[in-house]
Amino acid sequence: MIWSRYNEFVQGPDKVHALFNCRTRMWITLVPELYIFLKERINNLCEVESQHPTLYETLVNNKFIVPSFESEISECIEECESKLSSSKVLKLTVNPTLDCNLRCWYCYEQHLHGSCMTPTIIEAIYKYIDKSLLNGKYEKLQLAFFGGEPLMKFDKVVNPMLIQVKKICEKHNVDFAVSFTTNGVFLTKRVRTAIKDITSNVAVQIPFDGDANLHDCVKKFPNGKGSYQLVKNNARDAAIEGFRVTVRCNATKSNIRSFQNVVKDFEDLLSLPNLRFSFHKVWQEADDDEFKSGIVDLKSGVSHQSFTSNIHSYFGDSVNPCYGDYANNYVFNYNGDVFKCTARDFNTQNRIGYLNDSGDIEFNNSALIRTKKSLTSECPTCRRLPFCPICSQSRAESKDGKCPAHITSEEIILNINQFYLDLSNQNQPAV
Repeated sequence: MIWSRYNEFVQGPDKVHALFNCRTRMWITLVPELYIFLKERINNLCEVESQHPTLYETLVNNKFIVPSFESEISECIEECESKLSSSKVLKLTVNPTLDCNLRCWYCYEQHLHGSCMTPTIIEAIYKYIDKSLLNGKYEKLQLAFFGGEPLMKFDKVVNPMLIQVKKICEKHNVDFAVSFTTNGVFLTKRVRTAIKDITSNVAVQIPFDGDANLHDCVKKFPNGKGSYQLVKNNARDAAIEGFRVTVRCNATKSNIRSFQNVVKDFEDLLSLPNLRFSFHKVWQEADDDEFKSGIVDLKSGVSHQSFTSNIHSYFGDSVNPCYGDYANNYVFNYNGDVFKCTARDFNTQNRIGYLNDSGDIEFNNSALIRTKKSLTSECPTCRRLPFCPICSQSRAESKDGKCPAHITSEEIILNINQFYLDLSNQNQPAV
């Protein structure tokens, strides 16, 4: 028996020692004497067994101690693959259009004026959903609308699709959930009422680029007028009406401190369980000391307020794999092209296939390559494998077949500690 390669001795904010296993997501809180005892006997487990047989048994039962490196790695890979292939939730994203009413400087998409999903593609999506739900494999359908700005085509695409897909779900006795990634301009009372008439299980994510002054420098209309007040009011009304609202704060060095004012603009709604703030660095921004200093100031500025957010997350916004890596997740573009994730320019050259008129996905070589190269040559022996945030698309595109992050062992230890802190903040169970 050997010490698990996924073990790490960690400390929480309370400075209490724990032994954490990032594969099982379990940890054991240790008194100082036991912490020292274990740390000094990682390579002498027989002594642990003889002096603390009950502890040793607990370590074995919870996979802190395992039979061999080879078997542990093999089991870890199988667990990762099983998680991605066995979900009972069918996750589909639809781009009704790639057109947008705003132009944000950091957007990676090439907007197509006048683009709109055709009735033929819409009907093919219905057929795909109906076929997918036919065998009883799924218990829930999560339908997300992206773009472009999806609500620009609410009447032509979104609303009729919500009505029809709900009927399909009811026919197959499958739960139906809807989400929108929208700039919030068209999330009007009329649109919200129409959505609520179809389903109450609705989530919206609305991006903000700082407080009113800074947001309006980025998200403004062709006449130069800013959108902050309109979007803020729509977001507030949606939260009051029961929509699950995520205020996505797109942070840069110049705007990060101003999000204190955004939180203040929702101050009277912060106790709502369906309102959440999600802070994210704009992808072009460097994660340097200046940006980190802004994070510290933001945390200090809102420390007196209680609200749901990821502001105390260390490793990331989620401890789950990239949604694009789930076998049952696809993105349907307005023209029928199929992708695995939305963090891509929706160029036909990047697609993994297309949706034919019969409602079947015809996959291309890109899909095969992504499947075959879901792991790099370094993944199996990496201690970060159980919770690695790098999607299979990035791994498949690795030029040298190695980890695209080129992460060091010291950084991995830091990540495991951050992962532990995120889990403990979510009240995950200890041993």
